[in-house]
Amino acid sequence: MKDEAVVARQLGRPPRAFRRVAVRCPYGRPAVTEQWPRDGAGAPFPTTYYLTCPQLVAAISRLEARGGVERWTRAVEEDSALRESLDRANEEQRELRPELPGGIGGSTRSGSLKCLHAHAAFALARPLTGNAGHAPDNVTGQTTSLTRMPIALDQTRREWELGHRRFQQEVREAPRSEAWLEELEAVTAALRRRVGQSFTLAELADAYASAEVWSREAVEETEPASGWPRRLSTVTDAAFHLYSRGAVDYEP
Repeated sequence: MKDEAVVARQLGRPPRAFRRVAVRCPYGRPAVTEQWPRDGAGAPFPTTYYLTCPQLVAAISRLEARGGVERWTRAVEEDSALRESLDRANEEQRELRPELPGGIGGSTRSGSLKCLHAHAAFALARPLTGNAGHAPDNVTGQTTSLTRMPIALDQTRREWELGHRRFQQEVREAPRSEAWLEELEAVTAALRRRVGQSFTLAELADAYASAEVWSREAVEETEPASGWPRRLSTVTDAAFHLYSRGAVDYEP
């Protein structure tokens, strides 16, 4: 599968202004892409580097949901080294895109962070001197590999395992355990349609990034018993845990 098609699958839509993959995860899949300054319609696209790895996107989204942007903005205000790094990074972004105003993520206000996803993508794509590093890989058009990066997949698999344990306990104790089993079957069937019979753990994790939406749709179609939304997260994790055993690169 071509890189652009993989990125489209990660994002759930065709990527805008796609130029190339700038950073790959340890499994060789796109993690950060580089964009053209303008998309196919000629509209400006200020984000030079775009985070596409579903696991990283989800992890950073959790940070932002807990006030990460505000917390890091305060840290920049209080730490001169961080402030200098941010200023260098924004200046480098402006040098990369002189035709477009603003720094990383289109930020125009000095000392503030607009989007942690954009800053993470920039730091990964240009890693030599921190957030503002000028990486030779990007000058030559080659791709960086995150071989030393902590693998978020391990944490995701742990979530699946814990969900499966909760599922087993509920099935043993719930008055209507058949409802849990029916919902598990519905999510598993939807998962099978999405990833097929031959898949890797990374591909399974890609499907997990959007599972909250499609697993809900799958269960709703079965006319589930009352209370199913409260069970959905546990049922989904259990389905992924069980299905992961069929991955071509599965290891306990």
